[in-house]
Amino acid sequence: MKTVVIHLKKGISNGMGNGSGGIKSGVWSSLRSFAFHALQIRDTISETMGAEVLPIRGKVRRGLFVVATHRTVVKPGVDEALDAMKQTYDGIEDLLNKTSQSIAETVPVQYSLDLNVIFFPQIGFLISMPIDPETGRGNYEGPEDGGGWDRIFSTRSRVYYKDYRMRELDETFGDMYAMICDKEIEIIYKLGQEVLEFEEVLIRASELCGELDRSEFRSTFNVRHTDGTISFLALAQGAGMYKLSRPHVTEDNVIRIKGGRHPLQELTVPSYVANDTFLVGGEGAGDQAGRNGGAGARTTFSQVTSSVTHDQPSMLIMTGPNYSGKSVYLKQIALIVYMAHVGCFVPADAAVIGLTDKILTRIATKETMTRMQSAFMIDLQQVTKAITLATHRSLVIIDEFGKGTDSNDGSGLACGVFEHFLSLGDESPKVLGATHFHEIFENGFLQPRPPLAFGHMEVRIDMEAEAVEEQITYLYNFRPGRSRSSFGTVCAAMNGIDQAIVERADRLGLLSAKGEDLVIACANLSSSEEEDLRLAEETARAFLMEDLRPFRANTGGDESMQDPRLLLGHVMSAV
Repeated sequence: MKTVVIHLKKGISNGMGNGSGGIKSGVWSSLRSFAFHALQIRDTISETMGAEVLPIRGKVRRGLFVVATHRTVVKPGVDEALDAMKQTYDGIEDLLNKTSQSIAETVPVQYSLDLNVIFFPQIGFLISMPIDPETGRGNYEGPEDGGGWDRIFSTRSRVYYKDYRMRELDETFGDMYAMICDKEIEIIYKLGQEVLEFEEVLIRASELCGELDRSEFRSTFNVRHTDGTISFLALAQGAGMYKLSRPHVTEDNVIRIKGGRHPLQELTVPSYVANDTFLVGGEGAGDQAGRNGGAGARTTFSQVTSSVTHDQPSMLIMTGPNYSGKSVYLKQIALIVYMAHVGCFVPADAAVIGLTDKILTRIATKETMTRMQSAFMIDLQQVTKAITLATHRSLVIIDEFGKGTDSNDGSGLACGVFEHFLSLGDESPKVLGATHFHEIFENGFLQPRPPLAFGHMEVRIDMEAEAVEEQITYLYNFRPGRSRSSFGTVCAAMNGIDQAIVERADRLGLLSAKGEDLVIACANLSSSEEEDLRLAEETARAFLMEDLRPFRANTGGDESMQDPRLLLGHVMSAV
């Protein structure tokens, strides 16, 4: 608002005369919009429950009051002289028609139908006649007895003239358009001067609105060592509309959430299944705040801060079927932590959130043509940043890392990243992960230990169902422990993949689980190769059915024919 007042003092009105909306934009639009919304804020605060205990409410009531002002557009009723000029200007069409008829009566009949009288701003009233292509002059240029018309200018098709009647109209009505513009500028300038009389009121109201929007939340939410700003009213109204609860922010390095929800996802579904979360980060070298209750610790939610020990999990790895809600679960935890740190109520029944310095994620891969990077390269950079920047106070979320490369390399990288964070000991951050690399756990590459917890989203399996897509029902309940299957083919069937493809994928998966060589299983023979194989099989079977005793008898007791290879050659030569 200070900038708007400065522009008003200088006579600057952004948008006037530059074809961008006139006085509907720029200074006047800002003044109108500010006054309207400032009064709405005042009314909203007055109606907010519990607002009477806030110091800002008294300041707003004293500083924001109705200031009478004109509309930002000059409309009828503001100035009588301006209204008269506009009325005349609006009726100029009838005046031109009557004048044209009057002049047409004084010209030869063959030219009267083509004669027009028009008005140009800053030029005045003119007589218009068609141009003669051969002479470049008008078809008629007035009487020849000294009453000719003065040529003013011409276009490709018409010539424009003035005579004594046009000059009389100019003297009588003047340049009405310019006069109207000048009068409106005069009125607006006068209005600006009247507005400037209330300069202090406007600036004070603007500062109060800014103070309302930038109230420090430390005293309100009793959060220590945290700087930030909030939109006070928006957060208060949002907490009531979406059933948010007040989080308990503690200096202990812990995340404990009861009945957590995703604030956006729950708006898109008929009902949302809430889930719990419990993670404890490392104690950190020299971090006294994170050792069982610093000076600002709370003990409200199940005495969580007094029960935090180093044996509790700092990493939770989610496994289980696609489409079961793992990614939403990870994101909702990150959002709850973030909302608690900006002073907002959170979508949970209760929450104890330890101070967190960073939220580092590998969730979404955003590719762009402006950077020569593959999707896997972007994933690697995100994980590298998380490894480099993470402290024991950080929250790290890794969702399906390693899926953009060879499965062996991907599973090895994912396992290595998880092992790295677990090996940090007291410096380990709070880590949430999700993966489909079950071989990491089946082969013992990531050994169970107290800081490592597993979870999955509950599903109901009905293998007797005829349709593949009916074999699994998602319940979206978080359950501790590890799921041993991702049910990828079931998810494929549910999303419209052809049944033949799904069945073949099931067969190949079964062969792979049995240790079969998929290359051999998937190999296809040509028709000639199949024929050769058939003939070879028939020959082998026929050979096995032959009685070789007569051949041995015909050898005459030759012991050299007792060699199986010589005997086989003798038989083949006889076939």
